[in-house]
Amino acid sequence: MNTGQIVTFYSYKGGVGRSFALANTAVVLARWGYRVLCVDWDLEAPGLSYYFDEHLAEPPRAGLLEMIEEARTTPETAHATALRHRTSVRLPEGARLDLIAAGRKGDDSYISRLQQVDWEALYEKYDFGATLETWREEWMREYDLVLVDSRTGITDSGGICTAQVPDVLVFAYTANDQNVDGVLEIVDRAMKARDGLPYDRPRLLTVPLLSRFDAQPEYKEGERWRRELARRMEPRLRDWAPRGSSPGELLQRVTIPYFPVWSFGELLPALSESPRNAEQVTYSIASLAALLARRLEDVGLLIENRDSYVEGAEQAARRDFEVDVFISHSVAQYRLARQLQQLFLENGVTSWVAGENPEHRAEFVDRCRHLVMIVDEGGEDPTQNHDTSLFLRRSVNAATERLTLPVVTSSAAIRQLPRLAQSLQAFNLEDGTLSQAARAIAARLRQESRSLRPHTSRGGGYDVYLSYAHADENWTLALAENLKRLGLTVFVDAWEVQAGDHWPSRLDAGLRGADTVVAVVSTAWSRSEYTMHEFELAAQRTGRQQLIPVLVGDVVPPPPVAERDLVDFRDAMTPREYLGRVQALARRILHLRGEEPLPPSGSVVLPDSMF
Repeated sequence: MNTGQIVTFYSYKGGVGRSFALANTAVVLARWGYRVLCVDWDLEAPGLSYYFDEHLAEPPRAGLLEMIEEARTTPETAHATALRHRTSVRLPEGARLDLIAAGRKGDDSYISRLQQVDWEALYEKYDFGATLETWREEWMREYDLVLVDSRTGITDSGGICTAQVPDVLVFAYTANDQNVDGVLEIVDRAMKARDGLPYDRPRLLTVPLLSRFDAQPEYKEGERWRRELARRMEPRLRDWAPRGSSPGELLQRVTIPYFPVWSFGELLPALSESPRNAEQVTYSIASLAALLARRLEDVGLLIENRDSYVEGAEQAARRDFEVDVFISHSVAQYRLARQLQQLFLENGVTSWVAGENPEHRAEFVDRCRHLVMIVDEGGEDPTQNHDTSLFLRRSVNAATERLTLPVVTSSAAIRQLPRLAQSLQAFNLEDGTLSQAARAIAARLRQESRSLRPHTSRGGGYDVYLSYAHADENWTLALAENLKRLGLTVFVDAWEVQAGDHWPSRLDAGLRGADTVVAVVSTAWSRSEYTMHEFELAAQRTGRQQLIPVLVGDVVPPPPVAERDLVDFRDAMTPREYLGRVQALARRILHLRGEEPLPPSGSVVLPDSMF
């Protein structure tokens, strides 16, 4: 993440849990490793700092009000105040975030000074708009996410927070008409004001946050409200929700349920609860945090597999792994693993050995960039299987390429590779020494790694366009990743269509600009008018564009598909079989003949259906 983003949390009425949601979202993001700044812009009723009081390095000596006063008294140097008055918040386990409070703590003059702020004069006489732009730029350079707590209701300061300041506007509301009517009116005003700004801004993206919603006692009434809210919020989701997705499903992912225990005081359950426990409020907070961290992208995965989506956001926070390699091994091969660790060190590769901290294997897997597994003839090791499964699941969402590299003690040991690693090329110690294995692996790791995100020109051509139904997104993204690791440029909408794009135009450009169209044919694909339309368009370009159907699931291919030369994944039940189908497809795409080799590839990514 090279440039941060600014997210305003707004509510039309007070008491809906806006500041609670912001503070806990900030804590989740900070604990994942993101650089987070919180700004209390609710100057008339400041309260954000209460959530962090016991974690502040020191009481705020100044804040936003002092910054505004400096912009009025010394406008020529006001740009330099963007971060001058931040206060550090020190969270458990070494996590931290920064806070710009509303003002000095316990200042008796605060109210009278606030009453002297004339927003209109600030803009007209003191060019506060330009000052605020420099603040925004500095905030986005220094932080991944800047969370701004806005004033409720219709106010001048609230208008600044909802129009000029944010990239994303999260608006919190509860299930009653005055909240819904009021907040939607303000959001519409913010969208219009945004369009009139004299600054270069992309379209304002908005996230409806249903808060303190408790449908358990009155289930039927709760479901009625869910349906009505989904209908009314659908226009606010349209800019970033995946095509074909249900507004109700997405709205449910950004709903914070009511838990009475957290309605007392200013509390941070994100410090004590697990983000993976669906019975706790931090589960919902973490979903919102992941959505913001991933910039409202890949949202289909949030709907289909929430835990994978959140894991991906957590992994993406890592800029640098602490160690190059995690060495996974059986109990019998601990000594060999230590020898390999020493040889790695001689070749400039840092490593951790699993047996040194067996109770923390999962944690260490996350902190190492690559995985090396030592496998002998002793049979499958359940712990090693878990290492591989965890690593492969998370590597697809990593910001840098992560390799799985098996080392086997003999040819017989190849048959004992964990199921998920059977398709990978192994270094066989019958063919060379452990020292040679260490040198070979070190050389492989020194090769320039490619980003897992494609860096194709958004206006250029592609080797492959993937046509698929939303229900098959996880399977399709794994296929896209594997094709990309073979050096192919791949258009898949989850990667290439950005929030705010006119997606029909982007899809049409991708479809027309691809050399090959791969149709992921499933039961859901066959029922989609849009995917069938893409198939027909590609079929009309025979001679100019290659069309290859692939079959997944239990689909019975419709006649237009069955008539073509296709690749059948339906019976690919093992990683080796799956890899064989991927390679067959790649050979077709690349028009390879006979024994022409495929380009070299890193470790394979497996779809969730194979686990």
